[in-house]
Order: sequence, then structure tokens, then C-alpha cells
Amino acid sequence: MQKVIDSSIEIFDQLNDFIESINDSVYQDNSSNLFESSIGQHLRHILDIYHALIRNMEDDVVDYDIRLRGSLVETNRHSALCTLNDIRAWLVALSPETINRHVKIKTEIAISEQHSSLLETSFGRELFFASNHTIHHLALMVTIAKVQGYSIGNHYGVAPATATYNREQAQS
Repeated sequence: MQKVIDSSIEIFDQLNDFIESINDSVYQDNSSNLFESSIGQHLRHILDIYHALIRNMEDDVVDYDIRLRGSLVETNRHSALCTLNDIRAWLVALSPETINRHVKIKTEIAISEQHSSLLETSFGRELFFASNHTIHHLALMVTIAKVQGYSIGNHYGVAPATATYNREQAQS
């Protein structure tokens, strides 16, 4: 179970490296017709998921419906980096016992009406979800930066199975 935590930290470090590598203008820009959200807005959305997990350390339910839209991290890269640092410290402090804990999640499931469901899961499964969710949004954030003309490496936002495939192809 420690590997779930370690992998989450690895992905989180990649996210932090990406945010550190771009400038404030790239972070805030959402002028492209291709994307409705800025990199900062995508990051805020990622952080919402982690904040739900952090709140669960004291609550019975991981509530994914709580969103902090319009918060400072959407526009202030320094604030975002501080928040990333705080969440990374939380990840480092997690124990393997926490991963096995049974939890419930609350999340909206309908598009045409407001309806949330309560589902049973494990904390480890939700941490895994947060990591994969981060990879997905990091890939979008990298694409947004590239559309703005920013030069970014291709190693950001790659799913674990894709990374394994790429390593296998490189060895053939």
C-alpha cells in the first residue's frame, strides 16, 4: 500500500514541477478558443479532489461536490505552489493503514439535474482516483501551455500504463 502513496507523491511532484516551469501569464491565460479553462482553473479543480480527501481525515464522507471555484489558486501561481507544497506534505504523512480505511464518497452523478449519490469505497481507491485525475488534467494543462507557444517536455501527464508501454517500446 505504500506504493499507492509513493506513486501519488511522484505524480504530485510532476504537477508541481510543471507549475513551477511556466510563468504567471501562461498560468492565467484562457484566451484560446480551444479551452474554456486556464491552467490555474484546472489546477484548482485538481486541488478540490485532494481537499476532499484531506477533509475526510476528520469526516466520514469524501465529499467531491465541494468546489472552491474562484479561489486565489486559479489566478495566483505563488498561492497555488504553496497549496501544492501543503498537500504534498499531507501525502508524505499518510500511512499505509490509512489507505485500507473504508470510506464513503458523495458525488454528483447527473448532468440534467442535481443528484448526488453516496458510494462505498476505500481511501486508497480514492487516492488512486485523485492521482489519475491529476494525470488527466496535467495532460490538458500541458496542451494549453503548448497552444500558447510554451515549450514543455512530453513526460508530463502520461498515464502509468502508457509510461510502461513507452518504456517497453524504447527497449525493443
